[in-house]
Amino acid sequence: MSNASQARIRWLDAPALVLFIVLAAVVLLQFLSRYVLNDSVAWTEEVARYLLVGVAYAGSISALGRGEHIFLEVVYRRVALANIKPLAVLVDVVSVVFHAVLTWLAAGLAVEADRRMISIDLPKSLLYGFVALALAVATLLALRQLFERARQSGEDILREIVQSSTGEETS
Repeated sequence: MSNASQARIRWLDAPALVLFIVLAAVVLLQFLSRYVLNDSVAWTEEVARYLLVGVAYAGSISALGRGEHIFLEVVYRRVALANIKPLAVLVDVVSVVFHAVLTWLAAGLAVEADRRMISIDLPKSLLYGFVALALAVATLLALRQLFERARQSGEDILREIVQSSTGEETS
């Protein structure tokens, strides 16, 4: 991976990192108020739950951007070399469709959601909107991965998979 490619991907880590820091602060506040002050702050549990959802989806974007989502690499190692590229492209097409359908469903939920959070007066559609946005970005990243795989040869795909599984730097 080139330096420009690495720099482009690093900004995808920022939302997950920011949400994680906020989540850690909320959980620390929850712990201190409950066990040190013996008087729990009511909103921390619900907010922590929603922040955890945000961290999961933002982290998913980060993993997709780096190509580090989990997959069964053993399948690629056992398949004939001529079948590696069609298999990789098929997997990427399924990934794009999966993320696109989830984006559509989450966007619909965000638009139709009219409930509010229990402990703070904010609409839950904010959370659903963030999830829809994260899934839209994931769809775009999966689409980019599909186009990159379509240009690669089977040997290049296998080499990339072996290098990523052994932790070697790709050149």
